[in-house]
Amino acid sequence: MGELGPDEFDFWNGTWECVLEGGHAVNTITREFGGHVTMERFAIDEPRTWNGSRVSAYDPIAQCWQRTWVDDDGNDWHFVGATVDGGPGFETPGPVESNHLCKRMVFTDITTDSFGWRWESSSDQHEWTQRWAISYERLA
Repeated sequence: MGELGPDEFDFWNGTWECVLEGGHAVNTITREFGGHVTMERFAIDEPRTWNGSRVSAYDPIAQCWQRTWVDDDGNDWHFVGATVDGGPGFETPGPVESNHLCKRMVFTDITTDSFGWRWESSSDQHEWTQRWAISYERLA
């Protein structure tokens, strides 16, 4: 973990239409505070209403991305930037929540106007199981 540069997630900035199995969401990502912080606001409107937010910043001393996720379910997870399957991603440094699983998000097939995103979990950080996937298409 920690090998991603300060501009690694610039592709993500913007407003995105998100299609997931059985649902739809909008995700808005902005650079704020002089470009040092990335703010994310994620809102699923179907199949159930659910909202979450991430705050991310590149730590120049540790030379890694740090990210915090909070949501309607009361989750409050810390992630560190990581290269996953050759692309950018984020992983929890260890198990989270009552199920004691590690979580990660993986970005794939990145273009200017689209990319794929996977949410995965693992009990040992070696074998990962995909929990859901989202197709992103740029709105703005």
